[in-house]
Amino acid sequence: MNKKRSRIRPFRILSFFLGVVALMMLARFPSKSVSLERQKTQLEAAASEYYDAQSRNNQLNAELAEIDTRDFVERTARREYGYCWYGETIYEVGNLEELEPEFEIYDGSNRE
Repeated sequence: MNKKRSRIRPFRILSFFLGVVALMMLARFPSKSVSLERQKTQLEAAASEYYDAQSRNNQLNAELAEIDTRDFVERTARREYGYCWYGETIYEVGNLEELEPEFEIYDGSNRE
């Protein structure tokens, strides 16, 4: 009896190995795409936070540059401490929210 020995050829080993690698990559692909979507969302959120922080920083820098000006000092003195020039009269109106007008206020929308 003459039995033929089946020899494992290098091509078969290589093709089997490539098949296993391909299956492993296909199994991991959906999780990678979900991870990429999550990273994209995080990146957009971080970019939005950076933009907001940069806008706030620019606003604070503008306020800081204004502090030493004469207009700022006068405006702060008037608002916070009641500063007025000689001869000026200051009127303080309080509780405007509680006042109900006895007349109809014209706002331009009731045209006939």
